[in-house]
This record gives sequence, C-alpha cells and structure tokens, in this order.
Amino acid sequence: MIARFILTWGALPLCSLLAQEISVTLSPEECAPGDLVRLSFQLESEAFTKMVVTKLSPEGIHPVFTEKRPIEFNPQTQRYEQKEHWIVQAMHSGEFLFSELMVTLEGLVNVEPVKIEPVQLTVTGYTETEDSPTPEAWPTYLENQQPTFSWLWGAIIIAICFAFYGLIQSKKKMGLIQQDVTEEDPLSLISHRLRCGAFPANTIERWLETDDAQDKHVLRKLLQQALYAKTYDRDALLEHLDKEAPV
Repeated sequence: MIARFILTWGALPLCSLLAQEISVTLSPEECAPGDLVRLSFQLESEAFTKMVVTKLSPEGIHPVFTEKRPIEFNPQTQRYEQKEHWIVQAMHSGEFLFSELMVTLEGLVNVEPVKIEPVQLTVTGYTETEDSPTPEAWPTYLENQQPTFSWLWGAIIIAICFAFYGLIQSKKKMGLIQQDVTEEDPLSLISHRLRCGAFPANTIERWLETDDAQDKHVLRKLLQQALYAKTYDRDALLEHLDKEAPV
C-alpha cells in the first residue's frame, strides 16, 4: 500500500514556489500475529526541511523500533529526500487502522501539519485443524533406519560395559600392587622407591628409628647421609639394600 500526498503552497512568491511529496508505504499489508511489519514515510521536497512524524499506534500494535535515514540531496531530481521507518508487531489477529498519522515540516514558514490518510493492516489468525484419532504412520526412512539404530546402540552399550570392566580390573590390580609394596618391610620399600626414581625420605626416617637400624651400621650410615646430607651414591646404596633386603 502506497499513499502519496503532493502539497503545494501558493501563498509564497512564484519564484520560490515549494512542492512537497509525502509517500506512506505499509509492507506487508497482511500478516500473521507476531510478524514484523514496516510502515515507511518518505518526503521529497525542493526546499530543505525536516520531516517529523507523529503517530499513535492502534491498540494491539506493539512498536519494535524506529529507523530514521539522514536527509540527502538527489542531484537528478534536484530534491531533498528523507525517510523514516517504523517496525511494528501485531499482538493478535484483526483489522488495525493507523488513523492518527501527522507529518510536520520543520524549517518552513506558513506550513500547517499534514494529516495522513488512514492506513489499514490486516492480521489473520492461524488456522486450526482437528486432531485425527488415527495415529500417524512412521516415515519410511525412519522405519528402515530403526534396526540400524538398535544395533548401533547395542554395540555402544557393550563397548561401554567392557571399558568399565577393564577400568575396574585395572584399579584392583593397582590396589593389590600398592598393597604388596606397602605391607613389605621398609628396606624393600626404600629399594623399590629408589629404583622408581623417587626418594622415600619419610620411609627412611621411620626405619632409622627402628631397632633393626641399630644392627645394620653400614646401611644406617649410608641412609643417614642420604637423608640429612642430601648426597649419596644410588648404586652403592641399592647394593647394600639388596644385601639386607633382597628385591
């Protein structure tokens, strides 16, 4: 819907006769509830002026936002052009009439505000269909794919079960190894940790406080040097540990 209003004011001198053309466009003219609708205003004028649009949205029309384009001079038509767009949204179905539309031209003297002819928007509701008591059939491609999906899910579940079983067995095995190392005598544990590249300071300190350490003078001296002086010969220390506690 495009409405054009060509206005001429003869009160001015002939040499400065002014002609203004206002176009109003509604797009689309028919929509469904919730759709966005554009109401556009365009002014073409021979003299520089600013268009100010006054609106009053009908009840049930929700304004979303307004977009104003800057004033531009068209050298082909030798006119100033400016546009303003309203984006609105209908909340329900029905007939909506934009009847309170007024355009004021600022910067021109002896020019009254221009009342725009009403613009109508038709909003149609969504159609209703009765539910059928008969169940709808599965699409053919879904029926053909169902066995494949069943086998696929079965394979995935079996793989997950095997993965959990292997994880549990691995944890049990690691627990037994740790238990064996923990329950053996301190010298075997010290030898094991040294061979693994670690230095079991706490275990060495506990062993030095035992009665067994008092009888093993050479080994006690080597472990004391390793613990407190932080210098030791790893191979020599392991050799003495192997003699006292074979690994």
